[in-house]
Amino acid sequence: MRLVLIYIAVLFVPLFTFSQNTKETTGESSFRIESYMSQNDAQEKAIELAKIDALINVFGQYVEQESNMDLKNGRVDFRSYGQTKVKGEWIRNIGSPEFKYTERIVNGKPERWITCRLQGEVRKAIPKADIEIEILGCPDKKCITDKFKNDQSIYLYVKSPLSGYLSVFLDDGTNVYRLLPYRSMDGQKSVKIAADKEYVLFSERQNGFDQSSDALQVYTERETEANTIVVVFSENDYSKPRLDDEKLDQNNYIIPKSLSKFDFENWLGKNRAAFIDFLDLKKRFVITSK
Repeated sequence: MRLVLIYIAVLFVPLFTFSQNTKETTGESSFRIESYMSQNDAQEKAIELAKIDALINVFGQYVEQESNMDLKNGRVDFRSYGQTKVKGEWIRNIGSPEFKYTERIVNGKPERWITCRLQGEVRKAIPKADIEIEILGCPDKKCITDKFKNDQSIYLYVKSPLSGYLSVFLDDGTNVYRLLPYRSMDGQKSVKIAADKEYVLFSERQNGFDQSSDALQVYTERETEANTIVVVFSENDYSKPRLDDEKLDQNNYIIPKSLSKFDFENWLGKNRAAFIDFLDLKKRFVITSK
């Protein structure tokens, strides 16, 4: 995927660590790879399902009928992985995920299956900010979508019940690109946001910050490509990951600062382990070339 950045010109808070009470556990997943899935897509889904399996095995799963959900002070005491709510949270991987591919014949037709085994550190879910995020196709909340075409602009709606620090990344399965702070915020680790305020990111018209915003367009050379927006939030400021410089593509479009997916996951894991309120939320979207 090519992600295009269009540049639009115009008290000290102590950090802390805590007693972790983490556990080591293993999860597994297995499913049929659909024809529209790339290898990256299949592996991403397999990892997510293996994490869910591990967390449910240790802590159990929330069901909609439960009434003991902690909503105190704008925080919830569960973690969401896809559509599944679990009572624990994944902190970091121990080693790399193990994948196995098999062929099966079902009703006379061949099917390809993927199995994933993943070991990691987990802990009981700690109440964290109940943040709302939505991917938009226009700078208005009514434009919620997860489907885009080449050269289409993309926006992100964010609203938090708590004031804190925000950053936004895009994960294409191989590399991760930092989208917020904007380029005009050079040197900032994250962006301060206010409680209960609605933000529409990557829109100059809806810009909620003093500095100018960046506009984003998406593009793929494949027929279909899936990507993930990752929103990172904490009530306390946190250090940014090490990033490679932005680049220009063959059309002189700006490719944002980036790092490898492996390094990004390590950075997330260190912050989850160190900060009780550190939260990362993911939203998937699809780009089609036609």
